[in-house]
Amino acid sequence: MIKQYEPTKAEHLAGVIAGTANTSTSMATVQRSHRFPLHIFVVIENLAKKADCSVSAMINQLLEVGMESLLKELPQEIAQEIHHVTQEQIDKANSSVSQTLGKKK
Repeated sequence: MIKQYEPTKAEHLAGVIAGTANTSTSMATVQRSHRFPLHIFVVIENLAKKADCSVSAMINQLLEVGMESLLKELPQEIAQEIHHVTQEQIDKANSSVSQTLGKKK
């Protein structure tokens, strides 16, 4: 069996920003408020403009890319523990949203 190459989340997001890929997701959401240092927010905002998506969608993608990278560096038992979802966490989900990143073809 030939294994097909699967890009990492970082490679896919780079493709979205470069205009060579797009993605669409549906998910449950939890609303949080966070303050960003200005130099980080400027980069996030510029990435979102380049990818033709909302700042919120870009923040979600950057968090996923960072978490994927970090989880690869953690011992497997810790990575599994981090992925455990409690009922309390499920109850925090306050809505379901769809996001599209990338230029519409």
